[in-house]
Amino acid sequence: MTEGMQTGTRPRRERQVAREEAERRAERRAQRSRTLVTVGGVVLIAAVVLAVVLLMGDGGSEGGGEAATTGDVTVQGMPRTAPLQPGEQVPSFTAPGLSGGRIAWDDYRGSPALLSVWAAWCPHCQAEMPVIDRVMQDFPDVGVVTVVTAIGAQPGPTPAQYMQERGLDFPVAVDDGDGTLARGLGVTGFPTLYFVNSDGTVALQLGGEVDEQTLRTVVEQLA
Repeated sequence: MTEGMQTGTRPRRERQVAREEAERRAERRAQRSRTLVTVGGVVLIAAVVLAVVLLMGDGGSEGGGEAATTGDVTVQGMPRTAPLQPGEQVPSFTAPGLSGGRIAWDDYRGSPALLSVWAAWCPHCQAEMPVIDRVMQDFPDVGVVTVVTAIGAQPGPTPAQYMQERGLDFPVAVDDGDGTLARGLGVTGFPTLYFVNSDGTVALQLGGEVDEQTLRTVVEQLA
């Protein structure tokens, strides 16, 4: 009797073990298969997806703002109410550079690029910008363009103060107090990253603070 009971229960245990092992194998395969496509469909960013809601208003009138003068910023096309999606063209834009001169998006066409939109007072932006600088030094064939906006909308450092304090020197296009650049690029929160193909189309858009490994993984797909 004992032998019969043992014989009858063994298959159930084996099936349970087999199911658990199959589940573990499936999970490992899923982890290995996460690529650029799944980065776009799964939340791989900080728990707070959008660091803040855009606060344009009188950006530049408080907090020592350095917003560009209205009219000095141009964006092709109409303002957007949602971020650019994969396959869409990044609109041409021009704006004063934080360090002088002018920055034109058309100068970066023909090669892949990372386009970052940020605010100097945004804590998630403050944490992410040095990561972008560190990562992009390993990908010299991928351009880097950033847009600073909502200047002076909240207390905090000016863009120039922040860049100087962190020792950053990548190109920064300065938005005006109306948020012309931000609206033209469909930005709804900070930071916003656009990973752009060499033909000027968006490969991927991520909102919120992105960790270094995710950033490296996506940029590698562009390089």
